[in-house]
Amino acid sequence: MKKKLTNIEVILIVGITIKVLGLVYKILLTRILTIEGMRIMSFVFPTLSLVLCLSSLSISTVVNQNIAAKLNTSRTILKSAFRITFISSSILSICLLLSFPLYKVIYQNSFIYYPLLICIPLIYLSNTSGLFKGYLEANNNFKIPYFSNLYEQIAKFSITFSMLFIFANQSLELKIFMCFFALMLSEVVSFTYLFFKVKKKHRFSYKSIDTKGYEKSILKQAVPLTLDQLAVAITGYLEPLIFYYAMGLHGYTIYQATLYYTLISSYAVPLLLFAQFGILSISKYTFPKITKNQGKKELHQILSKAFFIASIIAACNLVISLFYAKETLTLMYKDDSAYPIVEKIAIFYIFSYFNPLLISILQAYKQEKKLLLCSVASYTVTLFLVFLLTYFYGQTGFLISIIIGNILKFSLLLFFANKNVHFKPNIKNVLPLLLVILLYIALNYFFKGILTLLISTLGCGLLALGLFYFLYSNNKRYSYAKMHK
Repeated sequence: MKKKLTNIEVILIVGITIKVLGLVYKILLTRILTIEGMRIMSFVFPTLSLVLCLSSLSISTVVNQNIAAKLNTSRTILKSAFRITFISSSILSICLLLSFPLYKVIYQNSFIYYPLLICIPLIYLSNTSGLFKGYLEANNNFKIPYFSNLYEQIAKFSITFSMLFIFANQSLELKIFMCFFALMLSEVVSFTYLFFKVKKKHRFSYKSIDTKGYEKSILKQAVPLTLDQLAVAITGYLEPLIFYYAMGLHGYTIYQATLYYTLISSYAVPLLLFAQFGILSISKYTFPKITKNQGKKELHQILSKAFFIASIIAACNLVISLFYAKETLTLMYKDDSAYPIVEKIAIFYIFSYFNPLLISILQAYKQEKKLLLCSVASYTVTLFLVFLLTYFYGQTGFLISIIIGNILKFSLLLFFANKNVHFKPNIKNVLPLLLVILLYIALNYFFKGILTLLISTLGCGLLALGLFYFLYSNNKRYSYAKMHK
């Protein structure tokens, strides 16, 4: 009899597939549209991302938390969330419709308006899909949301490159427009799959539900989460501007400043955080379990498992960043100029890998304001240090500032998250894992090579997997608690 894959195995496999497809998509798109095409697309994406951030109001997370914690009936939560997201989507869509004059003034290019216009249906579809995903994940159904993401990625890939092939001899603007049209169609595929899956399993009568003003409760959670995302967006906008200005005062040209920032933001950081998608998957899987098991003995076991797997993923990416950055960057981008930067700051970026789990804890305990405080405090300090240290120490100062900012955010998240869960790792479980990770690092340090990487990853990976099953799968206390729940 064949063994069925568990939720966590499915989402990790599907997550890796999505990541690979996304990487291939980006490489092919860059080669077809050239740097000029990507430059124009870079004007559209920040606006579209901002609109999606503001209109979604983090509805997926809020629905997940409310349903998992059983704060109200699923029908009431879904109807309240749908009302909110429909209104917010409509407001932001109207703003996009009226924004035509801005693009000619800001970017001196009115073409940007048209890709945004075709993406208006995407706003409604994406936000409603987020609502469905939050509902399914709260009920421990992770396969459907992840398969919807996979189908969306496949649709985007196939439709985009079919369009680019058909319109190969047309203008660059038309090709870019077709890319965003394909993006909207891929969201239609994802939404349709989610809609029929949810409708098949759960029948809701929208008109017969009286929400009794539950929208206020949802907004109370949604606003701080949205402001947190907005803080990330604003920081991403201000950081390069402050860096360019400080580099100019230090004596660098604008070309030198933009080139160095591109090396960090487009090459170094993506490699440093490449495997974080695995921990994001673990966080999504763990989030409803944290919500349902608050104050119970099972919570410690759930968090131990999550941090165990996260540590393995972080260690793997750390080894690649420390010892194989040059080879990896050449393979990914055919450009290894950012590898010295990666090697310098890799050890400090390992803290960022645990942030998604800490954020999930705060969200599960409805500590959205604390989460917002962590972001605002860490980003404010980061921006201040970017100016100050870059002004005095140039490129090195900038690296120090982003390292301090990352460690500060991790420290704040850890402090506030642990105030809720009072999590104390079991040294007997941590020590064997630490020894495996140190062995993995030592092997690649002393015997650096692709063959060493492959053998050590396979060997230490199997060793860590065996350790995981030994420590957690056969835990009698947990099994007894689960049986008598």
